[in-house]
Amino acid sequence: MFRKSVISIAMVGVAATWAASLSAPVQAQTATLEEVVVTARKRSESLQDVPIAVAAFTEATIRNAGIDRPQDFISLTPNVTIVDSANVGDTQVSIRGIVSTRDAESTFAYIVDGVLATNPNAFNEELVDVAQIEILKGPQGALYGRNAVAGAILVTTKEPTNELEGKLKISVGSQNREKAQFVVSGPLVKDKLLGRLTLSHSKTDGFFSNAFTGESDSVDYLDDRTVRGRLIWNANEDLRFDLKAGYSEVKGGAINFNADFAIPEFAANLGPAFFADVNNHDFIFAFNVPGENKQETKEISLKMDWDLGGMNLTAILAHSDLEEYLLSDGTSASFYGYEITDQCLQDRATLNNAPWGADRTDLFGEFFAPFGVFPPDTNFAGVYGPYTPTACDGYQYQERNQKDTSFELRLASSQDQSLRWVAGVYGADIEREVIVTYGQDKGEGFLRQSFVPSAGPNPTDLMFSDMYDTGVLSAFGQLEFDITESLELSLAARYDQEDRDVTNQVPAVAPQGENLNSGQWINPAFNVTGGEPIEKRSKTFSQFQPKVSLMWKATDTVNLYVDYGVGFRSGGFNSVGSEALLDFWFGDTCPYFLDSCVNGPGVPVDAGLNVKDEYDKEVTTSFEIGTKMEFLDSRLRVNAAIFQTQVDDSQFFEFFAGPFGLLRAVTTVDEVEINGFELDFNALLMDNWSLYGGVGLLESEIKKNENRPLSEGNNVPQAPEQTFNLGTQVDFPIGDRMNLMARLDYQYIGDMWFHTLQGEATPNVWRLFDFTAFGIVQEDIMSDMSKAKRDAYGTIDGRVSLRGDTWSVTAWGRNLTDENYLQEVIPAPEFGGSFIHPTGGRSYGVDFELFF
Repeated sequence: MFRKSVISIAMVGVAATWAASLSAPVQAQTATLEEVVVTARKRSESLQDVPIAVAAFTEATIRNAGIDRPQDFISLTPNVTIVDSANVGDTQVSIRGIVSTRDAESTFAYIVDGVLATNPNAFNEELVDVAQIEILKGPQGALYGRNAVAGAILVTTKEPTNELEGKLKISVGSQNREKAQFVVSGPLVKDKLLGRLTLSHSKTDGFFSNAFTGESDSVDYLDDRTVRGRLIWNANEDLRFDLKAGYSEVKGGAINFNADFAIPEFAANLGPAFFADVNNHDFIFAFNVPGENKQETKEISLKMDWDLGGMNLTAILAHSDLEEYLLSDGTSASFYGYEITDQCLQDRATLNNAPWGADRTDLFGEFFAPFGVFPPDTNFAGVYGPYTPTACDGYQYQERNQKDTSFELRLASSQDQSLRWVAGVYGADIEREVIVTYGQDKGEGFLRQSFVPSAGPNPTDLMFSDMYDTGVLSAFGQLEFDITESLELSLAARYDQEDRDVTNQVPAVAPQGENLNSGQWINPAFNVTGGEPIEKRSKTFSQFQPKVSLMWKATDTVNLYVDYGVGFRSGGFNSVGSEALLDFWFGDTCPYFLDSCVNGPGVPVDAGLNVKDEYDKEVTTSFEIGTKMEFLDSRLRVNAAIFQTQVDDSQFFEFFAGPFGLLRAVTTVDEVEINGFELDFNALLMDNWSLYGGVGLLESEIKKNENRPLSEGNNVPQAPEQTFNLGTQVDFPIGDRMNLMARLDYQYIGDMWFHTLQGEATPNVWRLFDFTAFGIVQEDIMSDMSKAKRDAYGTIDGRVSLRGDTWSVTAWGRNLTDENYLQEVIPAPEFGGSFIHPTGGRSYGVDFELFF
């Protein structure tokens, strides 16, 4: 079935673009497609001559398409998708079905001006003053190093100029959008010292409002301030230094999720809302804890390029510093941990949705559909749901702080010879602090800190706090050889070694708040040690990553290639105490601190989880056959590839919620197979009219999964079977001094699973409760995630620009049809449902640009 789809789509794509091009009047065709020069192999060469599947966006495309953030260019790339939900830097990018993992390393190398970013939040920054973007698909570890199991994304910013120039851009739009950018570039010392300064500020109130507070700018708001500077010193004709520095501060909403249940037995006895399709959810944001995320990032790098005569030496030294926190409402109200605290009782008196009480259906929805909150005279009853306006659910606080320093030393031959080579070494020292805490909401405000004692306004009841130290050392090389004038062989290899340590930072104290579900210690790992210090853990992960490519120039305009490559993503550690916590609440083993398992809460649940405090490395092996073609005197460009990818120990993010609050963990799926096809085309129908697009097909399967055996045979999460985009652009002069550009883009993403479990019955934490009065047998309470698949969707974006020599005005709109679709679904089978995040609707605005 997959092979037939590949053949039919390929034939239709090529035939359609060919026919469209032939339909244009021959006598009017004088222009050709712009040649795209890329640096995918660390040297400049034509896109059509690179034996790698590359989606490239030139400066003209970036401007015409209005690419401001990563999701803008990802929407134009087949077989690449993005999820941007929980907080500003929390993006998950899927390239050919291999997806980034929360709380683990990325799956792709992110390179800015030749510098590998080690900060996981760096990818979701504003794209300001960018000259080109390249998406390399397939394992790229041989040249681009750690974590490039799915590919690499290369961003090239604009260099300082030898003449004074600048730009001022002002944007206004819906949702109170405001944006201002200022760029100035020029010589400090003519021909010798050149500088460039970029300032950017953007903000929006977002699409959603808080039904509890009535505020329209407290849910998905965003405020981004960025300043970047760059100096290039041409020491002499052979030696150049490139110094870059940047600072950004981002504030935005956080954890804007609702929840849907997935328990068929509840639905049969209590109402259909307890087994709901996530795509039909009516969102209500009504939290009393301000969802907020703040990030502060500092970056600096120095790059040296030295022409040694026949060889080029490149040296890079980079440092970044990220400080981030997020604060939001909690999830555990339905488990009654804070049920009888003063603030919970007070809130329930005025905020319940019981028909005989306050009847606040505006905050919870209709009574028991599915949430039911009772007044204070009825305790330990009802279904509250997460992220509520009451203090009964507590709060959560997280920090992600990272400091890293990296270096790279690379020696390359000149590129005008039949034998070309690159060799180098890379090293990095990364210090990452990860904190997740859960505590009591006393209605007295919140301290933005990891540990709050019992006397504080928001005392801590559950705490994970770890310091991760990673040392990276790598050696790599590539050899390209012209076997004949039309045949090129490329051999590359890399060896990576990562030494990882994790140190627990949680104090050995009792929970500080009044959560009735808390254990003896603030971190469950102390149940194992009896309160003694938790030892530091260490582990080394290493991998050899070869890559072989063969490129055949069949004709002057048709190239064929085959490619084999291996990628590597280091293993790591979950927060200390994760395994102990899940064993206690969801496992059938005897809790560490009880003499008997008779009353152990995990016994009736018996979820069969195998989550550990550490997880294995991920290794990707890929084989690809591709072609790059141009026809009709370079007026039609068609590139296509078919590939097969095997992934061993694919790292997967799991989310757990229960009486304890919440827990984030990384597990592994033992064996995954992904087969795929993609095609993209660009056709110049007339000199000023182009048609472009692409299609991606994926067929994925979980072959083996010891953590979730029931998932074997299911689709790989975040690997939609179909993605495609189609667009057109016209650009023609108006008089002698102006141009009019109009562009329309359509994107389609097929339906998509977010979890390995996709309908298999699994036990959940609601087995801890007695529902016999409702005719529900404990053993029949199971989760079914079959309704947790995100529906397919399509969006349309449009832009119209009027441009003069020194100015432009652009009217734009995104999601013009106001398509309603989910951004993310986070199934939590042991909770009995999913946490879901919507996507904003239609937006529009006007951009003004002035050049000097």
